[in-house]
Amino acid sequence: MVHFMQCGRSNQFQAYNYGSPEKNQLHYNQTTPPLYSIRSMKVPTALFWAGEDWLADPVDATYVFDNIQNLVYEKYVPNYNHFDFVWAITANKIIYQDLINVMQKYHPV
Repeated sequence: MVHFMQCGRSNQFQAYNYGSPEKNQLHYNQTTPPLYSIRSMKVPTALFWAGEDWLADPVDATYVFDNIQNLVYEKYVPNYNHFDFVWAITANKIIYQDLINVMQKYHPV
């Protein structure tokens, strides 16, 4: 949770901040946490996003869309929030089957 809050406060998609330049230097060999580069990821990626998500808002989704290199599937669920992907009664029909299909397509058993 601390790392998640750090990313929100800094408005950066970055590694954990150890709280001081000295501690970051010990862990990362630099005084600030390194940024995560999703642009360099080559793995097939599926993105499920929600219209009522207050944790990953449209600005966050746009950042991912603009930087992901191998987007193989995208699904927008306008009436879902962040937790509905796990807890909604309708998640089985709306999310899980699509997720399973994508996983089987790109990583067959």
